[in-house]
Amino acid sequence: MKSPLTGETNTERLKVLIPADIAEHWRTSMGIDVGATFAALPAIEYWRCKTTGLAWYSPSEAAGGGGLYAQLERFDWYYMADKWEFRAALRAILPGSRVLEVGVGFGHFLRTAAAHGLDVSGVELNPSASNRARAMGFEVFEADLAALSGRTSVLFDAVCAFQVLEHVPDPRGLLEGMLKILRPGGRLLLSVPNAAVMRVIDPKGEDLLDQPPHHVSHWDEGVFRALEGLLPVRVCQVSREPLAQYHIGWFLSAYSSVLRARFGRPVARLLLNCVTKPPIHWLLSCGLRYLVPGHTLLVVLERRA
Repeated sequence: MKSPLTGETNTERLKVLIPADIAEHWRTSMGIDVGATFAALPAIEYWRCKTTGLAWYSPSEAAGGGGLYAQLERFDWYYMADKWEFRAALRAILPGSRVLEVGVGFGHFLRTAAAHGLDVSGVELNPSASNRARAMGFEVFEADLAALSGRTSVLFDAVCAFQVLEHVPDPRGLLEGMLKILRPGGRLLLSVPNAAVMRVIDPKGEDLLDQPPHHVSHWDEGVFRALEGLLPVRVCQVSREPLAQYHIGWFLSAYSSVLRARFGRPVARLLLNCVTKPPIHWLLSCGLRYLVPGHTLLVVLERRA
């Protein structure tokens, strides 16, 4: 199996998933129909690139389509109006920059960036989401990056993609597409779920949202560092989200599962139970969470000339 980043076969297969089982899990736990095409796949393989560290799922048909995201829109936590990476990204973008966001969702970052004086526009292939962003007054293209680069000769000072890279079956193609419309010296800002954190709190890879058809690849800092040898980019900043207030419950639940797997149910109950969880939750809420790595990794890449 060739790596989607290097195109080489220095890879290893880690496990095999049964799509029909995943589809049933989505239906029973979230009330979402992932589609008959996904459920009919014979198998989904999970691979790792030994050169870059990228982990991904194959085949490409395992990636969810527009129908999946149209159903996810109904959850208020899916397109959040305020995210840590929005604020972190704005600190890395020079005032007055011309900015393109890839995957604008409902346009929340566009609104925040415009309020900071940036010249912003976006790309969004989900018609429902793009229409909502346009209703806020923003220019949003419903075209892939290859088509967009052919329609405009203007290069952007910064290109952003928040929680997008892990959803696409051809991540190198997406990265190359974004670099084509980024000026030399411009900044590419990418946020992804931090795979280094997920490996700790979900060692068996059972999180429904962190596997196909939702996420089809896993990224950590090492993978982004490896991009310097593959693409004309330089890593100039890596930021890690502290544990978010709204993720504390998820964090404690995940660690309960980790403790059960490592030490058995009696030890897990001794360490995390109805008596110990409330004070731990309180301590995290009072500020200790800022010392705990959270869900998201934000990486700023500079395009080399």
